[in-house]
Amino acid sequence: MSREREIPFFAFPAKAGIFFWRELARSPFPRGKQNSGESGNIFVFIMLGVALFAALAYVVARGMRSDTTSSLTKRQVELAATDIITFGQKLEHAVARIRRKSISESDISFEYNADYINAACDTGADPEYPGCLVFNPVGGGFSYLSPSDDVTAAEWHFTGETCIIGIGTGGAGCESDSISSNEELIAVLPNINQSVCTEINKRLGVGATPASAGGYAAGKFTGTFTDDTVLDGLNGLNAACFSNGGNFHYYQVLIER
Repeated sequence: MSREREIPFFAFPAKAGIFFWRELARSPFPRGKQNSGESGNIFVFIMLGVALFAALAYVVARGMRSDTTSSLTKRQVELAATDIITFGQKLEHAVARIRRKSISESDISFEYNADYINAACDTGADPEYPGCLVFNPVGGGFSYLSPSDDVTAAEWHFTGETCIIGIGTGGAGCESDSISSNEELIAVLPNINQSVCTEINKRLGVGATPASAGGYAAGKFTGTFTDDTVLDGLNGLNAACFSNGGNFHYYQVLIER
């Protein structure tokens, strides 16, 4: 039985470009003096050719990036897992460093963009500023670093609206008990490569990747802790990578509460 030949994803814009230039070459444009209508037609053909070439370049580039992000080598997976775990641990140490200055956990700021501005730590008028900034030499002592595009297209996420049973004081139902003092402060790196997720759990001694139906809260930490979700299936783990809805997320507990 013959196997139908697979057409590459970039074949259609490529064929369109080839067809255009072939037809342009065959076009019987008059030589010598041209009227304004003919000049306009030539200009349209040229602009169409440029547009087709740009579309082809975009599709090919996107395909190359897709191949890169889904086909990490074993060594790249190992390095990515190390980088993620290390960054999570540095975040934990940075938060501990801030708290050793007697700064309240509610005054800690993860400001690396406008989404994480904490009103209690945003100007020189605040007595603890800039010592309350995690990503500041005076505060947490290190700089924010975006994750590699090979691992995830997302940025780090910080929330105070998720609890973990067996971590801190939260027990069953901690996500809806109207007690805000048992939600952890958590850093999450969403939507990471599955192979990297597996390697992270291997290094942390977690074993097979746990599944969590509750997942992490979408609320961004700006100084407030509140009920929202529980990382079920991760009892007692202060760092791990888990699956949720077909996606894979790494988290690190920064403060157990």
